[in-house]
Amino acid sequence: MKKLMTMIGAVGLAFAATAAIDDALLAFSTVGPDKYADGTTVLDGECYALVWTKNGATFGGIAADGTAVAETDEIVLVAPVAKGGRCPYVLFQIDSAKADALADGTYGVYLLDTRVAENGMTKPAGVNNGKLRLVNGYGLTTKATKVGKATAGGATTAQEKESDGGQVVAAGAAAPKDLPQPKITSIKIEGDYVKLTVQNMPGFMRVSSGASVSADDTQGAAQATDGKTDEVILYAPKAAAGSGFFKVIRN
Repeated sequence: MKKLMTMIGAVGLAFAATAAIDDALLAFSTVGPDKYADGTTVLDGECYALVWTKNGATFGGIAADGTAVAETDEIVLVAPVAKGGRCPYVLFQIDSAKADALADGTYGVYLLDTRVAENGMTKPAGVNNGKLRLVNGYGLTTKATKVGKATAGGATTAQEKESDGGQVVAAGAAAPKDLPQPKITSIKIEGDYVKLTVQNMPGFMRVSSGASVSADDTQGAAQATDGKTDEVILYAPKAAAGSGFFKVIRN
């Protein structure tokens, strides 16, 4: 797969010139400010993902370990490029063989929440060797898009999904398949926050909350956990309505 390139400015034939002649090119940007589900602006270095979905299938979501939930989806490329609360002009470059293999489908660009709290700081977890380390949530930023080859006359430009002010992480990432999940052993309200005592398991844990049992309205940053102590304390904002549901997802 060719190198992923980020460019600021107009998308045109100059982009096409950087690719092999039969590569597929998709250019994308957002106006911003793009936001996480908790209403805060995306951090610099946050990720946008190019996701392929097979024709006739419905996007199945992204799991907390950064993999596609459904076999009919594929995360093709990830760009940790957020800057100033938005996605700058990005050129997603897909080599010819890959584009041909994925011809029977459409692409969408998704804003991700990969925040993790470590050593008193919250920052995007980003990618490791091109793969996502973790995902707290995601939100579609474009309509379904078919990409064309560079030989067709330059880059395909993906249109940003209509919004009232930036794109939003709208859904929480699902628990990874076959990975044991922690148990919440205690819930206590402390001021404006809910204190959750959770079984300690190694990896990363995050709290999701919502008005329904799915608890999928808001996701917090993931917390690094070591599995060595008996319990972990996690905090989440108390629901404005005075009641709500909470769940803890581990990856």
